[in-house]
Amino acid sequence: MIDLADLKTLEEKVGQALRTRDEGQLRLLGHGEVSITLGWPTDHPQFACKRLPPFDSIEACTEYASVVNNYIQELRGRGVRVVDTDVQWFRRQDGRIIAFHIQPALPPETLGLDVLRRSAPAADHPFVASVVDVVADGTSERVGIDAQFSNWSWTDGEPWQLDLTTPFMIREDGEPAFDLTPFLAGLPSVIRPVIRREMVKLIRRWLTPRGSLLDLAANTIKAGLDDWIGPVLERINERVDPPITHIEAMRVYRSDRRMFPFLLQAERVDRFWQERIRQRPYEFLLPKSTTYRV
Repeated sequence: MIDLADLKTLEEKVGQALRTRDEGQLRLLGHGEVSITLGWPTDHPQFACKRLPPFDSIEACTEYASVVNNYIQELRGRGVRVVDTDVQWFRRQDGRIIAFHIQPALPPETLGLDVLRRSAPAADHPFVASVVDVVADGTSERVGIDAQFSNWSWTDGEPWQLDLTTPFMIREDGEPAFDLTPFLAGLPSVIRPVIRREMVKLIRRWLTPRGSLLDLAANTIKAGLDDWIGPVLERINERVDPPITHIEAMRVYRSDRRMFPFLLQAERVDRFWQERIRQRPYEFLLPKSTTYRV
């Protein structure tokens, strides 16, 4: 999608931002708990770019890209519309592999949360109904969907999944289909085994329609869509059994609200340790704040 020279220029700007903590030369389109989305070109973005953690080898990068491609094909085979996505990479001068998820930059008014904020809450809203049905029909014991409304674009009357950085697939042995190691490298090494276990539990949450839709309800609370939670649960409970209650969704929201801000703080601690004590570069762009209301 993007010319290799442009991708290298974007990485140079990322490198400068990491060194100076000045993101003025980057166009930030948004962020979640795992990745930051950058616009390219910066003045009039045509592409949305999510920078991945550096990989130690081409083999590790291509293995991850293969899992992403398989995940996309699995979703499409289950009737999930997926925004065109490409994983592009190059070898940096230090030998590490830098990769980006590249997608077309979508009009902001098509993004799921904006759609809901412009609409009157209703269980039969076509965006809500379509997302719930797609998730209920598209998940399985091996393939999950991160269903939260912020991960969808509402285009031509259809929901399109756009968050594919973490391919929610597991192998036959129950382990994630991709190597979590690069994605945990921004945390202090002492807590990585514990966080890995928690991440695997989270991935498994999305492997049933009820688990994925429970997460959607919890993230509706996170987004501050208080007037929507009742209609969203009404629609969800047409597709799951036993029904999901507001109390259950709030319990998941509170658990995530404890975990994800903790992870961001732990990443900041590791950044300080790497840069100030070990005199090493820190390779992760961190958001200024979590997406959770505290």
